[in-house]
Amino acid sequence: MFKSLFLTWVLIFTTLPLHAEPAYPAQKVVYHINYNDPARLSATFNNISNHIQAVGEANIDLRAIVHGKAIEYFIAAQQDSDKQITLDTLRLSGARFIICGNSLDGYNITRDALYEVEADEVVQAGLPEIIRLQQQGFSYVNP
Repeated sequence: MFKSLFLTWVLIFTTLPLHAEPAYPAQKVVYHINYNDPARLSATFNNISNHIQAVGEANIDLRAIVHGKAIEYFIAAQQDSDKQITLDTLRLSGARFIICGNSLDGYNITRDALYEVEADEVVQAGLPEIIRLQQQGFSYVNP
């Protein structure tokens, strides 16, 4: 009886590592978002959500640099509760959206025209911010 119980436990513990989920190390990542294609944005936001879930909120520093036509999503979110829920959910999971000041200037708007954007979430220029983050060890993702 004890021998079979022991063999069962040995079998469980020796095969457990084969079926365990992979453990990812802490990650720093910057997503580059400069498009306003609804299907592509939806896929990107799903990628961000899945990325955070896989690595774990405590193990990831995820920034999304938003510039160009992607600004339009944040403008539309002012009046669109579905977009608000998407952005709020990602933010609550730890994603940080960084907005390009040059894009705001190009659209002739201020950050107040965007959904829930704070002053410290606006940088002068999106592309140099991506490079700055890469220089700090962030991995670049352009979905």
